[in-house]
Amino acid sequence: MEKAKVYCYVDETGQDTYGKFFLVLVVLLEQLQKETLESIIEDTEQRTKKHKVKWKNTIINVKREFLQEIVKIKELKQTLFYSVYRDTKKYNYLTALTVSKVVNTVIEDDYFVSVIIDGLSKKDTEKMKVDLKGLGIKYKNIRGMKDEQSAFLRLADAMAGFVRDYLEGEAYTKDFYRDLKVRGFIEEV
Repeated sequence: MEKAKVYCYVDETGQDTYGKFFLVLVVLLEQLQKETLESIIEDTEQRTKKHKVKWKNTIINVKREFLQEIVKIKELKQTLFYSVYRDTKKYNYLTALTVSKVVNTVIEDDYFVSVIIDGLSKKDTEKMKVDLKGLGIKYKNIRGMKDEQSAFLRLADAMAGFVRDYLEGEAYTKDFYRDLKVRGFIEEV
């Protein structure tokens, strides 16, 4: 039986709180989903005028329009996963731990995973390899990339920022979060 090809696109938010709050979001995709979804996400970014802007720099009306479109993309079902950590600065390890929780929770077949992390440095890539191996994750490769280079890293950035806004009680998030949860798009692990 062939191993499943799985991709984890990872972004985080919260380092600005100096350890009080840290959230890691993973967009988990299989090869076929990846090929199908990339142009849909890019088209959604264009139509809503979100473009390649980071979530924290996106104006509220564009955030709303983007989320209205995201909740309609049924191919996103069971692809968005996040974990929240408090009172710790072990950012690299917590990122690896979140990837591990997602892969071990969702993937049932034999797999190999490619992990793409927003802004991961070469030095931190080596630490990530050690951490993921220690957590039992069979990775094909691990690399850093800037979110401007990938629709899925931009989606991870947007959804990490959105979940943070939700957890911080931002009014615009409540209905969208409920819709994403009910539709099975997003899950805390």
